[in-house]
Amino acid sequence: MDNTLPLPQSTVPRKADLEPVFAAVAKYFGLLAEPTRLKILHSICDVERQVSAIVTETGASQTNVSRHLSLLHQAGVVKRRKQRNAVFYQVSDPVFADVCRTVCVQIAGRIENHRPLRDDLLDFASRH
Repeated sequence: MDNTLPLPQSTVPRKADLEPVFAAVAKYFGLLAEPTRLKILHSICDVERQVSAIVTETGASQTNVSRHLSLLHQAGVVKRRKQRNAVFYQVSDPVFADVCRTVCVQIAGRIENHRPLRDDLLDFASRH
């Protein structure tokens, strides 16, 4: 039984009003669409790290890591700090880190339990 009350018509956003929101959310989640960025975020999720340490931990090239860090920085997801010749990065948006962690844990659980992700997504979509 649904105990939620319907919103008054005046507070329900029009589809056109939501277009910029949908575009921003797609861009936000698009940051998670690259495995290297996920490795980088995992590396700096709880601790500030120097670029060279991120390169070592992710196994990606210096150029690739720098390119992804730049993109994440431009999006406001990570912040950087320079100290002499070294650059340090850390996650600046804890909500983004929580979303990333939650999705990764859910997917890992499905893989571990040999549950097909596709079926779960279709079931979710049919209920919403």
